[in-house]
Amino acid sequence: MTELATEARSESPDVSRKAIVLGGRVLLFLLLLLGWELSARRLGSIFFAPPLEVAMRIVSLAQSGKLLEDVAATLRVSALGFAIAGVAGVLLPFLLRRSPRVTAAVEPYIMASMGIPKYALAPWLILWFGIGDLPKLVVVTLMVFYIIFITTSAGIRAVDQRLIDMARIAGAGETAIAREIIWKSLLPFFFTGLKVALPRAVSATIVGEFLVATQGVGHYIEHSRQVADTVGVFAGIVIAMVLVLAINAVVNVIERRALAWRPVEREMEL
Repeated sequence: MTELATEARSESPDVSRKAIVLGGRVLLFLLLLLGWELSARRLGSIFFAPPLEVAMRIVSLAQSGKLLEDVAATLRVSALGFAIAGVAGVLLPFLLRRSPRVTAAVEPYIMASMGIPKYALAPWLILWFGIGDLPKLVVVTLMVFYIIFITTSAGIRAVDQRLIDMARIAGAGETAIAREIIWKSLLPFFFTGLKVALPRAVSATIVGEFLVATQGVGHYIEHSRQVADTVGVFAGIVIAMVLVLAINAVVNVIERRALAWRPVEREMEL
């Protein structure tokens, strides 16, 4: 009985914290919704679409199948661009760590290329690759690559060198060290990069769809803007925000499972 009472008391603060967080999120959502409605009434529906009309437009898009088509088109390019950038952004730091001299020679050029305005390349990419998915794919890949590269490189540099030395003394090969020590140690850095890179991939795809697309969330927003459909513009923005929130929720679930072995993750879990 004493053990059951102790467990009940330990679980009670966790439930209370989760209830407070959930209540705070709901309250903030309602306040934002209220501010949105008041802004629409004050500025007029031409400049600020009312939330109810936006919700009705999203429901209409879902019923017609247009929503699914546009979301699928946007996610297709986002996912493929992220996959390419993610593989390159992870593999390159692992290759460079084998040679500090090569890293010192190559890294300044990689960092300098970050200054290139990626969206400014769109007209040139359209001339080269046409108006299909490829120009958007290139832009998404470039936008995401640097985030994954920097966070992975930071994670590799943060690995305790003593762990690597001890593994080598124990007879571990470089592949085992990279997989079991370096990769697992940099996972928090990697997931931090994911939380920035995945929304950036979606936003880059949407911006690319402004310029060259026949479907997608960005194409719908741009078409609505051209015909002065404020409700359509806001509906597209809300859809994009929901996509990002859904992706972030999936990443959080994967992160909790991947880092469940870390005591700090269990202690800080809400």
